[in-house]
Amino acid sequence: MMKTLWVAVVLSFVSVGQPAPLTCDKLAKPVENLPDLSGRWHYIAVSTEVCMPALLINKIFWPSIAVDITNKGVPNLYAATVKVKMHGFCMNETEDFFQENNKLFEVNSENSPVGEPDLLLQTSCSDCIVLKSNDTLSTVSFLSRRKTITEEELKEFEMQAECVRFSKPQVLNADQDHDNCQDLDDISEDQSLTFLQQVFERVKSTHQSILKCLVDMLLSYIPATIT
Repeated sequence: MMKTLWVAVVLSFVSVGQPAPLTCDKLAKPVENLPDLSGRWHYIAVSTEVCMPALLINKIFWPSIAVDITNKGVPNLYAATVKVKMHGFCMNETEDFFQENNKLFEVNSENSPVGEPDLLLQTSCSDCIVLKSNDTLSTVSFLSRRKTITEEELKEFEMQAECVRFSKPQVLNADQDHDNCQDLDDISEDQSLTFLQQVFERVKSTHQSILKCLVDMLLSYIPATIT
């Protein structure tokens, strides 16, 4: 589900208290109690197996992402409309998916499940979901019905990414106003230049973290090369 956007989906009510954080052996396992996926979810943070893909997307485009999920009137079949906002410009994409227990599948033209599924992982956040995708770009994504989460909830997700041996999560832009922005498909030449200027300024201000990720990646390969 939503594999072209590298990213993920979350439960229906806001918890009053803070639940006890889960341990690594639980955080790496799929959920047992399935959430109701219908409604709007906000992407909070995303992790990739190595740091560079998620880092480049976040540091260059700094996107905010939301997904509206609706049941299609057929058991376990849903439509997901992903809304992406980058530097004041927006784009939408709708895909159907099939839920089978804790697995989310893409569907073919007959609405039959196909391919390797995404997995819903456990989380102590009662109105959140964690989605692990093993595709061309493998990701672990943290979504919530809220636009913002607590520091404790983010720390648990950071530990969860470490538990499944993914990179430190990138926290996405919290600007979730997807209605008041220019459609990226209708962008003019002048607006294209403005967009590129914003991307360039963003890269200039964040290039140190990109270089650090590159160094970390290179260092991680040295022991394997020596042995």
